[in-house]
Amino acid sequence: MRTLPLAALTLLLACSPSCSRSEGVTQTLLPPPSRDGWLSETPFPGYNLISPLKSTDVFLVNLEGEVVHRWETKVEPGNSVYLTDRGTLYRCERIEDNKPFRGGGIGGAIQEIDADGTILWDYRFADDTRHAHHDIEIMPNGNILILAWVMHTREEALANGRDPELLRGEMFWPDSIFEIKPLPNNDAEIVWEWHSWDHLIQDFDKDANFFGVVSEHPERIDINGDRDPELMSEEEQDAEFEHLQALGYAGGAKEESDGKPPVKRPDRPPPKNGDEKRDDRDRRKTRDADWMHTNGIDYNAELDQIVISVRRFDEAWVIDHSTTTTEAASSEGGRYGRGGDLLYRWGNPSAYGMGSAEDRVLVVQHDVQWIEGGRLGAGGFLAFNNGRGRLGGDYSTIEEWWPPINEAGEYVIEAGTPFAPTQSSWTYMADTPSDFYSSFISGVQRLPNGNTLICSGEKGNVFEINSAGKTVWQWDCDLVPNEKPEESKEKKRGIRKNALFRVTRIAPDHAGLEALRAKGLEIPRSVAMPIAH
Repeated sequence: MRTLPLAALTLLLACSPSCSRSEGVTQTLLPPPSRDGWLSETPFPGYNLISPLKSTDVFLVNLEGEVVHRWETKVEPGNSVYLTDRGTLYRCERIEDNKPFRGGGIGGAIQEIDADGTILWDYRFADDTRHAHHDIEIMPNGNILILAWVMHTREEALANGRDPELLRGEMFWPDSIFEIKPLPNNDAEIVWEWHSWDHLIQDFDKDANFFGVVSEHPERIDINGDRDPELMSEEEQDAEFEHLQALGYAGGAKEESDGKPPVKRPDRPPPKNGDEKRDDRDRRKTRDADWMHTNGIDYNAELDQIVISVRRFDEAWVIDHSTTTTEAASSEGGRYGRGGDLLYRWGNPSAYGMGSAEDRVLVVQHDVQWIEGGRLGAGGFLAFNNGRGRLGGDYSTIEEWWPPINEAGEYVIEAGTPFAPTQSSWTYMADTPSDFYSSFISGVQRLPNGNTLICSGEKGNVFEINSAGKTVWQWDCDLVPNEKPEESKEKKRGIRKNALFRVTRIAPDHAGLEALRAKGLEIPRSVAMPIAH
């Protein structure tokens, strides 16, 4: 959960449900906060909460790289983990027996774990119609927001105007958000839902549903808006999936063979036999199904809004959470009067017909979030911009931007123009850009002293920079032993066992750490500060 400064809170009192397009009406936008006075030469003290993708354990690690506490579990993560104020962990668990869902970031269950590893709550969110993945968000009232794939068929997608070139498999999994209230006995109640499927538009097929001019409705989601400048071949997709499997990021259950060859299509190779080949066959069934690949979710309690990181669209989307579930399925209602339509989107105007690939700022990004109150850039957005397929070469950056929000608490778009700003307000990149690169996973966190914690996930490299971009602390994760080169195919391919979805810095006086100390754990309140490398 992110919080905003007091100035942002007061503007919400005047919030009214009106259109966010200015259409000739003068709008007064809130200015971004000052960046003066935030330069720090030392890292922010605390502990790093880490859940390596290839480990069944969760670690609390000090800035010297020493483990001060370990939570032992039996299943690899799927993928995020959070420390609660009561000293427990909420951990996404990886479920792979739920057919036919499979892919990067697969999850399926949420556990609450006590300090000694006791499982206090174990809730499965995986059946034949939906499957949780990637991330959750713990809300102030104790409820949990869940990202989930929802099952639709190829026929349903094509009937809604999906370009067949972009859907070579038999399934289509648009993302949804479910808010659950945890209940005893490993149960939960769904109290709110939002479905991307309810907010589609397309201009590909006049005879299909939701036909309209995409650029005239940026609040809606183009069912073909995920089109990349260059589509990956099936061979490239297979190679990527195998790479993600080796890192512990992708997986899923295999379908049992029915003895019949898969349906032949012009763009598919002939069917193959054998258990090992069945995995390839299942992949064809689900190819292109993960339409959005949403990889992160954050909640802003003061605005009562949700932001999600939609990797396949190269965008961040903001949604009104104040709606009822019925309103969230429509274009009316809620605090901002727009129902479940998008309040704001940013990163790739070509996704809604107002630009080209050259206009993208975000490129397969992760971990989009609001910057918390009292921190540098509070109220703005922050993201790890992976940069795979970026025009000009593959390299990663950190992007911060200030949205065009007016005094009524709404996001403003000038008629006929894309959502502002056109560029980030602050960007971090390495002096030699290619030196900082993670093609997938990864995360970022703005710290209370103005520094930025960066997790370059694929390599397991974690480092902290100050507001001038100077590295003040760094560490290579070594929590999972790597096999000797001759014993490990992954090692020969340059794959490390310490890939990280995300890392979170926990302050020494965090309520969760105080709760752990009350349970008898020896976690120092005074943290030694290492010398920057």
